[in-house]
Amino acid sequence: MREFMAFIYTEGDHMAEMSPEEQQQHVERVGGYIQGLMQSGKMKSAQPLELTGITINGNQDSVTDAPFNETKEIIGGYYHMVGESIEEVAEIIKADPRFLDGPWKIELRPIRVVEGIN
Repeated sequence: MREFMAFIYTEGDHMAEMSPEEQQQHVERVGGYIQGLMQSGKMKSAQPLELTGITINGNQDSVTDAPFNETKEIIGGYYHMVGESIEEVAEIIKADPRFLDGPWKIELRPIRVVEGIN
């Protein structure tokens, strides 16, 4: 089995634009999806990220506040996934119900294992 990181991109706080009922439905759908993947062993962890932070660029003396790059998109969360191939994990991620609620984008990348790092 290989491990993969899925970076969830967003263009802002979509939850703020939803009614309380829509927020609850979103949390239940996405939470159920994540719980199912955790129980199946296909997901190791998942968390949202705060939409604020800093960027450390090049050396320790260069620190800037968000936004993190020159685009409106920021990484709003991650999934740490497990699967036989990137194609298998991509099919799992295509079923993410968050795609029903807005213009989300998820970048999927294999984790390279380097012996001796941890």
